[in-house]
Amino acid sequence: MERKREHGDACTGLHAKRMHLDVSAHDDDDDTSPEYQLLEQFRKEALYRCMREAQREVRRAHEHEASLQSQIARLQHSVLLVNQFWDALAEQMQASPATEPTAAMRAMVPLALTHTSEEQAAALQERRALLEHILSRTAPPAAADDETQKRCTQLAAELSAMQQALETMQARLSESVEHVASITEKLQRAEKRLDRFQSASVHAVEHPGQEARKEPAPPEKRESTQEAPPSDTHANATAEALASVQQELEGVRDVAHARERALEAVRAELLEAKQSCAQWQRQAQHVPDDRIRHHPLYQAVHADMAYLHQELEHARTTLATCERENAEMREFRADFLHQTTTQANTHSEELQKQLRARDADIARLRGQRDELNAELLERRSRETVRFAHVDEAKSLLAPKDERMAAMQAQVARLESELKALREASHVDAAPPGDVDVATLQRRLQAADASSAMLSDEVDRLSAAYDQLERQADSRVANVARLEDKILRLTTEKAKADNKYFAAMRAKDALDAEKRAWTRSAERQTKVIERYMDTERALQAQIQLAEKEVTALRKSVHTQATRLHEAERDTSVLRRRHAESERARHTAEASVAQHLQAASREQAACQHAEERAAALEREAGRLRRRVAETGGSRRPSSSEAEQSGTATGSSCGACTPFVRRV
Repeated sequence: MERKREHGDACTGLHAKRMHLDVSAHDDDDDTSPEYQLLEQFRKEALYRCMREAQREVRRAHEHEASLQSQIARLQHSVLLVNQFWDALAEQMQASPATEPTAAMRAMVPLALTHTSEEQAAALQERRALLEHILSRTAPPAAADDETQKRCTQLAAELSAMQQALETMQARLSESVEHVASITEKLQRAEKRLDRFQSASVHAVEHPGQEARKEPAPPEKRESTQEAPPSDTHANATAEALASVQQELEGVRDVAHARERALEAVRAELLEAKQSCAQWQRQAQHVPDDRIRHHPLYQAVHADMAYLHQELEHARTTLATCERENAEMREFRADFLHQTTTQANTHSEELQKQLRARDADIARLRGQRDELNAELLERRSRETVRFAHVDEAKSLLAPKDERMAAMQAQVARLESELKALREASHVDAAPPGDVDVATLQRRLQAADASSAMLSDEVDRLSAAYDQLERQADSRVANVARLEDKILRLTTEKAKADNKYFAAMRAKDALDAEKRAWTRSAERQTKVIERYMDTERALQAQIQLAEKEVTALRKSVHTQATRLHEAERDTSVLRRRHAESERARHTAEASVAQHLQAASREQAACQHAEERAAALEREAGRLRRRVAETGGSRRPSSSEAEQSGTATGSSCGACTPFVRRV
């Protein structure tokens, strides 16, 4: 395997490893099958072809890596130039009064290839926004609108044409890349076919009939061949013809190897051309600073930068004036708002004090009203009790009068009876002899007893009458006192009613005053709201005016920026278009040369294949003739040695892969 790798790396002497079919030698190991040896040889050849193909892929990968390294170097230089540009711009902006852009520029992270695509896109977007901000604040004075519009239209048309041309070139470049890829794939297939064509084991496997005719005859049959001298002579002639054909085949193989070496040389030239092109591109990108400074475009950009600095100073002065006016307006607004708010608060506090005093008066009057109502209810309850006492006294005086009338009637009756008894006693005393003394005494005693009884009863009635009279007098006195008290309470009630009605009238007056103050407060609130609405409207008008001024400035700045950007884009696109045209012509010429070389190589390979096929057919025909004459040959010692070496380098793990090759 080491010997094969050394030959594969050298890419020379490939035909020395091929088996010579016209050399006969005895096999050292008679137990090994020829088919197995052929299979092992085929495996080794397949591995060798895979190694060759891997070597070519590694070489192409190294070339691609070299191109990628050159691209990385160019990108690093571009990133370095961008960072240097931003550092220089930050240093130039440092002297300006406005420090916000400078601080933002210093806060930016420098670009690096270690960043991801999203981080690089975000950094570029941030730089673009900052540039737009700077250009919007440092725009040149507005030129004539018509001329600016015409130039913008013209530059937009040129930009569109450039973009279309760029898209066309990109499409053609992609087609060229696809064509180169297809040619590379065809070249790989051709190389693989060439390797298979150069492999004798592949021919032996693909043409088993021809290989079988080439196999040497067994040793046992050698005696029969020696017994036919005419056939041996014919076999020698055939062997000589086969040797000549083999030599011609070797010549064709040498031609194929020469073509392959020429192809390798062409590839080396192509690689050298690509490297030189990359070197020229790097030199074109790494232009010296002095040359850049003396370039007209750089001088124009520098002049634009100075002009933009002047415009930036003018814009900053205008901005400072506007900010000062805005600050004055804000101070006036703050003073007016403070004064109005103070007056409104003072008036509101006075109204609140009056409302609190009115509420206190209302609460006091309500307390007095409640007290008077309670006293009135208490007096009404007392009057009710007094009227009940008067009714009770009247009810007691009515039976007293009746009893007095009954007693007077009884006293009159008793007096009449007493008078009658006295008259009877005078009558009985006249004729003493006619009346019984004892009877008279009894009658006298009875009369005395009844008189005493009547006297006692009269005394009791007199005492009862006196007691009733005293009670009636006391009740009458009480009634008189109650009537006086009722009269006094009625007077007090009238006074309380008058106070209550006066308090209600005061309450109504306070309610009316409260409504008046409420209406006044509402009017003051509405006036304040109108003032606030007017203030908001004025602020909105100021903001609209500021927005209009800002929009006009932005429009002017945008138009000027668009004009400069269009001019720069036009110059850049023209330069890129010229470069792309030169690159396209160079690429087309290189592709055409490589296509011609590849077509020539393909035609040569096809011719070699056709020649090899013809030689193989001739060799097969000669082998058939040798087989018919009974000639047999064995592999030479060198071929056996190669077969043994190939057998020793085989393994079971490589067998499935080799069968697929």
